[in-house]
Amino acid sequence: MKRNLLRTVKVLCLLLALALTFLALQEFVLCRADHNRQRLKGFYLEDGQSLDVVVLGASEAYSDFAPGHAYNKCGVTGYVFATASNSILNYKSQLKNILSRQNPDVIVIELNGAVYGDEEEDYKEANLRNYSDNVPLDGVKLEWMQQNVKENHAEFLFPMLKYHGVWTDFPDNMLYQKTIWQDKARGYNYLKGILNETTIFKSTQRSMNRILSRSGKSKKPLTATEEQGLRDLLQYCKDQKLSNVVFARFPHIVVRRTFERFERGNTVGDIVAEYGFDYLNFERDYDQTGLSEQTDFYNLDHLNVYGQKKFTEYLTNILKERYSLSARKLTEAQQQEWRTCGKYYDAYFRYSDGQIKSNNRQELSEDSELIEKLEEITNN
Repeated sequence: MKRNLLRTVKVLCLLLALALTFLALQEFVLCRADHNRQRLKGFYLEDGQSLDVVVLGASEAYSDFAPGHAYNKCGVTGYVFATASNSILNYKSQLKNILSRQNPDVIVIELNGAVYGDEEEDYKEANLRNYSDNVPLDGVKLEWMQQNVKENHAEFLFPMLKYHGVWTDFPDNMLYQKTIWQDKARGYNYLKGILNETTIFKSTQRSMNRILSRSGKSKKPLTATEEQGLRDLLQYCKDQKLSNVVFARFPHIVVRRTFERFERGNTVGDIVAEYGFDYLNFERDYDQTGLSEQTDFYNLDHLNVYGQKKFTEYLTNILKERYSLSARKLTEAQQQEWRTCGKYYDAYFRYSDGQIKSNNRQELSEDSELIEKLEEITNN
């Protein structure tokens, strides 16, 4: 009897050890580590109920809104919960992730994921994985998988099965893994999810921005997937009686080639209005933002740090004036964290400004190499 019990205990210990080894490898080694992972992992480090505003969306969210600057100018705390080429299929689950940890005054949902106009893009595996690989395996993720994963379910459930060959990307992978480990040791990340490029974009195509507020009322239909995903998101917000959600379309340089996306953005606005929510269309109302196509973008779709600063201030002021955004009371430790994050954003801006003036174009996200450079700036 004792021998059988001892054998059972040994087997259970072995299984537990294997499970823990599997989970450790999946979390820290056999995974795709990039800015998406670092950003989402950082969100879960934030103290619960400590954020005044969260911006949800795709790359427009993390290039256009800088929480560190919003804190420096207005004292409000924020975070960017966004992934590259974010699919509208992810949005409802991402909102649930946010609400599971935070109760912000305002959640801004930038709806780029609803205007691709391409069913393949809506279901593109990379666009789904940028989100799903980097959040906890819980009821929200399982529900998301049931609704949106058509094949390779095991690989979505256990991403390690997908990335068993990640050794080929080991140097780049470890750069972000090092950053994630540093964030965990510190208890927060410095830049709260932003990414930008150090260049001033000069469009060779004629901008349509200045005429859109007067004549930009035409519309194009969304894909069936986009419309259904958007309506599911809006119905969830309505069912939950969320009064702190506002929807938006962030600024872009609209040219003839991208005009259909602008038209789909107008359709999005109509659908949002059906459900009784506000839609801030900064493409159509571009003149009011104070942005310049000549100095404030790094490509047609994303603001550089000059535009990022301007738009962060503009959007934060709108949220304060219209949606009761205000600074909540923080502990002394939280205040110290945010003062530090504000200093690091200032250093980020100064470093970016220097790289732009030196014509040195590069992508700047919060990896460990960049943080070392910013530390030098903050310490001087």
